[in-house]
Amino acid sequence: MGEAEEKDWLPPEARLTSDADLAQAANSGKFADIGEPHSSHVQPHLHCPRCGGLRIVKAGFDAKGGQLFLCKTCLRRFHVERDVTVQLVEQLDPAQDLSDTDVFSSDLSVEPFLEEPAFKCRKNVASHASSQVSVIEKPFNSFRAYNRDCRICATETKEARNLATVRAESERTVQDRENEETLRGEIVAFKFSLLKRSLSEKTAYNRGGSIELLYRNGANLQDPDSVLTLLATTSGWKTGTKKQLFQAYKCYAKWKKIDLSNVELPRFKREIQMPWVPKETLLDQLIAGAGWKTGAFCQLLKETGARTVEAARLKWIDVDGEGKIITISDPAKGGMPRQLAVSEKCVEMLLRQPKNSDYVFGRDPEAIRRQMRHNFHWARGHVAAKTANKDVLRIHLHTFRHFFATKLYLQAQDLRYVQKKMGHRSITSTTIYENSEPCQNVETYTSKVAASDDEKLKLVNLGYEYTGINTKEGLPITRKKVVWI
Repeated sequence: MGEAEEKDWLPPEARLTSDADLAQAANSGKFADIGEPHSSHVQPHLHCPRCGGLRIVKAGFDAKGGQLFLCKTCLRRFHVERDVTVQLVEQLDPAQDLSDTDVFSSDLSVEPFLEEPAFKCRKNVASHASSQVSVIEKPFNSFRAYNRDCRICATETKEARNLATVRAESERTVQDRENEETLRGEIVAFKFSLLKRSLSEKTAYNRGGSIELLYRNGANLQDPDSVLTLLATTSGWKTGTKKQLFQAYKCYAKWKKIDLSNVELPRFKREIQMPWVPKETLLDQLIAGAGWKTGAFCQLLKETGARTVEAARLKWIDVDGEGKIITISDPAKGGMPRQLAVSEKCVEMLLRQPKNSDYVFGRDPEAIRRQMRHNFHWARGHVAAKTANKDVLRIHLHTFRHFFATKLYLQAQDLRYVQKKMGHRSITSTTIYENSEPCQNVETYTSKVAASDDEKLKLVNLGYEYTGINTKEGLPITRKKVVWI
């Protein structure tokens, strides 16, 4: 587009190019009908250097951080170098009004306000932005009574803020940080004392985390009443969680020699909840959607019912590929060692893992446990989004243990046998699976005895089959397979 063509689409007042034409047009009032500027952030005396228009708005910054302006009449972008600075007030009386002080080098007038000032400032007043526009050109809600006791912080989009309270908040933050550092040191010493009492590293880690949780929720660890009040008023914690926190605090109080003899200790009753057991096909979909390492980990949990930490501690000497037997030699939570038979698929998935250490899934069992949990959550979300099934999100790594125990009880109908395979020291932990209803296909049978020919005919019509075993009285025993849907 040539110069002549460029001027054709401009309004008549924008086709003036020379400075003389612009000055003559401005003196004659030719641009009076252009209107006032739309942006309240632009000073009224700014005008376009090309057309002299007053419809000026801010249009970002240049490479050096200078403010750019846009003329809405001729669409020209330009910047103006203005000598508007803010001087430092080195010796300013706090009681002296700003309007009485020669602070600025420009002719900007500052009139006093009748209402209470929104902020006060100290001696340094300058723009915090990387722009050549000074603080004077920014919209303040009030602008008087500067002193050296406080300072201001202002941006182009937010009002000025009094930082006198920020200093107090910073002091409180420093105090809290010092208290947290002191508490961390005490927790480390507390964990070391638990390890000297021959407790496991996992137990020491959990009890130290419980003490930190109590502190972060506002409990005074030196005052037992404060801890008991927190446990009684917090509704988001379950009874088991509160019991665990209080047991950790009792160990901490004994270590710190805090007297609990005058405190009435609470008794937390265990809440027994029925575990949710998904369908086996849902677990298989989740295992298939996971990676080769996470899938083998989940398959091991499904067929052995092991805890995540027990599976992470699995060693190569515990895997019998020929006999298809897995040995849990390092149980967690004071459990019993045990051996379990697995499928050929599970053995193949385990033998596919690289043998870089004595452990199957990695050198550090605790790091492997955290990594598997992270990978499992990612795979669970991926499978749930791909299959559009929200029930997948309800599955956790411990859900495989519930599935194994429920299926084992429905097949054996023997709590002692389930207790032995689960590694429970107390049968109380196994009784929760006694009344569970399966959601998966479990191969179970129901049996009946026919005393007469009519009963035999009726049982045959119902699908019962003769087992070849008779009672002591010589009556035949029949059975029928029950398929749970």
